[in-house]
Amino acid sequence: MDTTTLDSNTITLMVTIAGSWLTLVGVIIFQTSRLDTKFDTKFDALGRDVADARERLARMEGHLLGLNSVASDPSPTPPEDGDDDHRQAG
Repeated sequence: MDTTTLDSNTITLMVTIAGSWLTLVGVIIFQTSRLDTKFDTKFDALGRDVADARERLARMEGHLLGLNSVASDPSPTPPEDGDDDHRQAG
């Protein structure tokens, strides 16, 4: 048998091996992109939840301090009208 020529069985085997490797690489890339998408979706949802919680907390702080809106000052002083009855919890 001459070693310089390839028979059809050897060519078929080489094509099958190359196709298998290409398929495996394609599947790995596809699954990695799907996993990235799932992580991005979860992190986006988590970011929205955190933003919503921050907004609700800021509203509660503003309400408890007797302000109509959240001030940019981290330590606002309460109004000095002398009548604190309207801010007591009922």
